[in-house]
Amino acid sequence: MNSKGRLQLAVAGVGDFGARYVRALRGVSGVDVRWVMARDPGRTEAAAVALDVPRWSVEIAEVCADPEVDAVVVVTPEAAHRAITVAALEAGKHVIVEKPLATTDEDAVAMVEAARASGKLLMTALLLRFDTRYAQLKDRLPEIGRPRSIYAWRNFDRNLFALYSRTHSFVENAIHDIDLILWYVGGRVARANGFCRNTMGLANPDVNWGVLEFEDGTVATLQTTWLYPPQAHRNLQWNAGIQVMGDRGVLEVANDAGGFRANTEGDGILLLDQTGWSDIHGEPRGAFGAMLRHFVACLRGEAEYLGATPGEALEGMRVARMLVEDARARERRGYGAGG
Repeated sequence: MNSKGRLQLAVAGVGDFGARYVRALRGVSGVDVRWVMARDPGRTEAAAVALDVPRWSVEIAEVCADPEVDAVVVVTPEAAHRAITVAALEAGKHVIVEKPLATTDEDAVAMVEAARASGKLLMTALLLRFDTRYAQLKDRLPEIGRPRSIYAWRNFDRNLFALYSRTHSFVENAIHDIDLILWYVGGRVARANGFCRNTMGLANPDVNWGVLEFEDGTVATLQTTWLYPPQAHRNLQWNAGIQVMGDRGVLEVANDAGGFRANTEGDGILLLDQTGWSDIHGEPRGAFGAMLRHFVACLRGEAEYLGATPGEALEGMRVARMLVEDARARERRGYGAGG
């Protein structure tokens, strides 16, 4: 924190999401983005200029040596999360890391242990806990009794999969739904069955279904695919949601079932995002903005932390890996290998 009491943050990663974090943090009161950091010097310097960030580096050690840096935002490719997060925590910096926490159990455990040893906050950006709809569902669970059956879905445009095929979709995308399911059920997964198909021939399957059986008998099904035709994805809501059935009722969130619609000559009918990434008067609102403001409030000691704990993020990773490993074992046995 600088002499004026403003929090000083560094953002590691200068892709689209890194730029989004920089712009959003600039709209949070009392926060400055002091550094951007990435491996490529030319790209990193260009990003610093374009985003009006005063300092840039290709080394996390240089960033962490700055005593004014309070926290590091990790928005690098998933497999690089561990090295930057552990270095920042060991340097006494708080960290918010984009989901998933990591891509392997070993990396995730190392990050959680580093957070525990440092006493600093490690937040995984599981932002749906800050989405009003999903949070209200959590609050109203007592009205329907114990969850018995859960179905979560998350479907994307096929034109985005060339980038996101680098990480298995159970780990990269369904981790949001796994986190919500674990949050809602509050129990432990006993068995996980994964069913995947690779129709595009890329690094990981583009059709993914998982079935989770909890120790208390609750059954949850989750779906994540990349089969939607190309969309104006910067404007459209994702085809995503969750349904929870209990003894006394049903609660459901459906992202693309309502919202703000625009019908223009150029684009036709669009359902515009009002809940996840929306900005109002230059300030990040929606779940993303709420998550960032909560992180900042926790750093200032103004709020008790309510996001996913490192242990919860680690458990979500465990369940995601269970699904991946079951699906791969099924493929080795000759089921679901084809396109």
